[in-house]
Amino acid sequence: MASAITTRLDADGVLLATIDMTDRTMNVFSVELMDALDALMDRVDRDAAVKSCVITSGKPSFLAGADLVMVRGYCDAARTASADEMFEMCGRLGRQFVRLEASAKPFVAAVNGLALGGGLELALACRQRLVADDPKIQLGLPEVRWGLLPGAGGTQRLPRLIGFEPAMKLLLSGRSVDPATALEMGFVSDVVPAGRLLDEARTVARALHGRTHDQGVKFRHLAQADVPTPDAGATRTVARRFGIADEDFDLYPAYAAIIDSVLVGARQSLADATATEMHQFLRLMFSPVAGRMVRTLFLERLRAERELAPPAGTAIEKLRAGALPGSWEAALARLKLPREQANTLPAATLELIDRAGIVHRARVRDIAEATQQIEGAQLVLCPQGPYGRVIEIVGVTDAAAAAFAVLATKLWSLPWRTPGPTSRLAQLANQPLADQARRAATWKDLDPAFIDVAACLAGVAPAWSGGPLSWQADPR
Repeated sequence: MASAITTRLDADGVLLATIDMTDRTMNVFSVELMDALDALMDRVDRDAAVKSCVITSGKPSFLAGADLVMVRGYCDAARTASADEMFEMCGRLGRQFVRLEASAKPFVAAVNGLALGGGLELALACRQRLVADDPKIQLGLPEVRWGLLPGAGGTQRLPRLIGFEPAMKLLLSGRSVDPATALEMGFVSDVVPAGRLLDEARTVARALHGRTHDQGVKFRHLAQADVPTPDAGATRTVARRFGIADEDFDLYPAYAAIIDSVLVGARQSLADATATEMHQFLRLMFSPVAGRMVRTLFLERLRAERELAPPAGTAIEKLRAGALPGSWEAALARLKLPREQANTLPAATLELIDRAGIVHRARVRDIAEATQQIEGAQLVLCPQGPYGRVIEIVGVTDAAAAAFAVLATKLWSLPWRTPGPTSRLAQLANQPLADQARRAATWKDLDPAFIDVAACLAGVAPAWSGGPLSWQADPR
């Protein structure tokens, strides 16, 4: 099997290490990649000809974080494994980054694309981080969105690089930033034109030859004097300071775990702080919330996007509409599709004309409307939430469903088709989770996982539940 990291040693002693995982569209941290990283560090340590190492990617993106299938496996393992077993298994990547950072031979990251989660943590562990000058590139630690925390040093290196306040804003929101913003904040060293990225990274690496790692040079906020002292009540106080409501703090344990990791680790060595961070990560692994969120909001959501996508070759050429609800008007405002005003159409009705000239008519409503108003609607729009949006396609023919699915995807929404006669999401809205689960369990005509995905994306069920059926299966 080809290695996930290929290398080329230049005469000046700079080893170029290119991450390029076969059979994947994006690089992600998996056991395979961690094995390759160990082999790379072994090579750097033992080969006297190697003076430094530049890490980059052979794909348009740099590294998209951890393989969440692997993370889901960690969540499942937590049901039976001991804390020591989980620490050994889950803490491997963080220990690798401590080793990489402390290497006598400097590592430099040449970030040529998207760097999220473990991908950004790898860059943060390097002595210097150069990023291609492309505003489409995003850098961030989004783990809180899946009920997790960055478990490979992210909660420790980011505050040491940019300070407590800006680091907590990123860690607790999961927000990503473009290269220019990352440079302004101070967690990348330079932003350079893409065509010069590798040459500039090599120049930086050569300048570091023979220099030992100095934490005081790398980290502008090494002392972390701005980090509050961890004591009773400090965690919730910090959460409130950064806009986390008490109810969310109680329902989403990742907030407390992230804050505790930063507060406790602030006055420890990076090796000890990384272990502290991993103990907080395991706190989440032993909680069911992260497992439910990873399963529904990532793994099953990706499957839903694949399986619910419109059939290949389906296209719509034009849209006609009369007076539409405000939410629909707002959603359609950015739609790049010819639109014809048709005042003869009934209110809250639109028509799609497909490539064959066939007209598909639908009555449209908003999930926020009363259930009796939604009855008979073929397209039910849900609000844009932190995980996306759903358009429910209710009780239509296959041909119409395909056309409406095209419209949904053009609106960056998940097209969830249900048989009708009434919106399933409307039946779940404003109901307690237990009642949602009882009702959804009777829908044998729908994929249970997609019920959970749609309910969470629509905001009908809270994200921490993983959806009513996931919560019912594991209501701890």
